[in-house]
Amino acid sequence: MNRNSPLLLKTAAFGLVLFASVPAKAVTLTVETWLAANGAGSPSFAGAEANAVQGMMNGGVATGSGPTAFTPVTNVTPAQAIVTQFRSWMGVVDPGTAFGPAYANESGNRMTFALSAVSDPYHEFSISQLSFTGHSSDPSGLLNFGLAAGSYNYGSGYLGVRYGADGQLGGGDDIFITSGPNTQLVDALFGRGSGNSLAAICHGCTIGEQQAAIDEVAAYPGSPFTFTGTYTIGEDAGSGTFNIANVPEPSTWAMMFVGFAGIGFMAYRRKPKPALLAT
Repeated sequence: MNRNSPLLLKTAAFGLVLFASVPAKAVTLTVETWLAANGAGSPSFAGAEANAVQGMMNGGVATGSGPTAFTPVTNVTPAQAIVTQFRSWMGVVDPGTAFGPAYANESGNRMTFALSAVSDPYHEFSISQLSFTGHSSDPSGLLNFGLAAGSYNYGSGYLGVRYGADGQLGGGDDIFITSGPNTQLVDALFGRGSGNSLAAICHGCTIGEQQAAIDEVAAYPGSPFTFTGTYTIGEDAGSGTFNIANVPEPSTWAMMFVGFAGIGFMAYRRKPKPALLAT
């Protein structure tokens, strides 16, 4: 026997201990951040939802065009991440004029966390096990919210997949789950995701007043902050983060608000409110 054999055996045993101490993920969760059309009022939402699911199935790639496009993005301005009760897109009112006829009836954008969840060959899971936590670093935590396990269901926005005989996605033998009990076991899940944004509200306002309402909400909290979304299935988790930062310099904001006061826009000041949650 090689006189170094005991050392080799000890080294091999130590390696096995190290390997065993790092548990393998049963489900790998991947998150892509994107600005979705406002689900509470935008006619393009269904198309955007479908493109987000398809994009996540293909590895999180940009899919589609126009207001229905799924485009992963990390850095956004506060104005771009606002939903409205009037017509807007990416923080601009009268979007049909600004972006083209396809955008005319949009109502803002919501920061959303698209999801891909893929199990290893030995651990199926169900969407009933999925939970979500959204955390904002702004001073008041206005965007914070959570969805407990059991809140999600299979549907057009959350597509469950059971692999066919080949044991992998694709190949024409997969079974797609879009309805039924949320306890159905699947091998993979692809979703447009949950999200939140602040809301700009201005009833019976002119276009100028609507833009002022967006700009005022966008001025909160006045400094960069982040919004992170985390999905969990069992002991496995995956996260994505938006970086929200003002583009204008502080002096520009000051001049803008002086202008609002001079033409009477200050009468339309609204306290920023969290938007309805997209689940």
